[in-house]
Amino acid sequence: MKTNLLTNAIPEGKLPAVQNALKYLFNQSDIEDIQLLTGGLSSALVYRITIAGKDYLLRIVMRADEVHDPQRQHICMGLAASANIAPHVYYSNDEDALAITDFVQNKPVREGFASGEDLITALGSTIKTIHELPLFPKLVNFLDGVDTFIQQFKSLNMFPGHVTAEHFSLYAEIQKVYPRYDTDLVSSHNDLNPNNILFDGKKIWAIDWEAAFQNDRYVDLAIVAQTFVHNQEEEFIFLQTYFGEELDEYKKARFFLMQQICRMYYAMIMLKLAAAQKPADHLHDPDMNQPNMPEFGAMLMSGKILLDTYEGKLQYGKILLNTMLSAMKSERFKVAIDMMRVF
Repeated sequence: MKTNLLTNAIPEGKLPAVQNALKYLFNQSDIEDIQLLTGGLSSALVYRITIAGKDYLLRIVMRADEVHDPQRQHICMGLAASANIAPHVYYSNDEDALAITDFVQNKPVREGFASGEDLITALGSTIKTIHELPLFPKLVNFLDGVDTFIQQFKSLNMFPGHVTAEHFSLYAEIQKVYPRYDTDLVSSHNDLNPNNILFDGKKIWAIDWEAAFQNDRYVDLAIVAQTFVHNQEEEFIFLQTYFGEELDEYKKARFFLMQQICRMYYAMIMLKLAAAQKPADHLHDPDMNQPNMPEFGAMLMSGKILLDTYEGKLQYGKILLNTMLSAMKSERFKVAIDMMRVF
């Protein structure tokens, strides 16, 4: 019966590799329990497995290509684990595209800190530690990658052109001035959304290193801030934790622009995924009158909308575009653009 647990849960083509990994680690392939973990947008299959009363995490890359490269993922994950940022890695195999790590019993991260200031300070310190790791492998230039996603979205013709014309017109100002080919690169996770930030009651862990590669340091900062940094005071604390005395107006401006780049990045991904999930004979609703980001977050938390549905992805993509547009119509945007032109 224990063997059936494994054979019933693991795709047939991956089963021998999983059995070999378990035999290598535990001298057996029998397990006590297995549970498929859902909720993220990764293409990998992720399981919690129980052996000898202990939980482990089994991650299987199902689509191996340049973007979903098991070797790069395992290198980045291993470096992070060696610095006690990612859970301990017991086993990884590039050819079989799987890894077994410690399983983190996640607790609400906000409840683990006495104040919001303590939380964003801890997050800023975590990002700084990631960026101090030995340099991750290369993949793509981030802004070039975002440009590709934009072109892919435009080719889908989801909405009439006038719906997003202002978004792309203002975003073009960032494309002109942001130093996309800056050689000051760091080891970057590139997807530190709440699903990939775990808290065990004592410390923060970063998981799912699928998108990790050497990148602009402002990407991780901007992505974390999207969820956890809500005002100017918190932004100052967050950035000062990371930069210390080196924080200046240029860094603040560059961070602000990267926030808009990352909103565009996630919006394009969400809308592309929504298009792929669209019900047959269904027309995309072009209405951009949507809840704001905090309201949408509350809807997700309450279960009123699910991000793994067509409607959830479509709405989230629109909200990201709206949030970006509002920021790009602000005086701070004009100041940041002018500062990039000078530097």
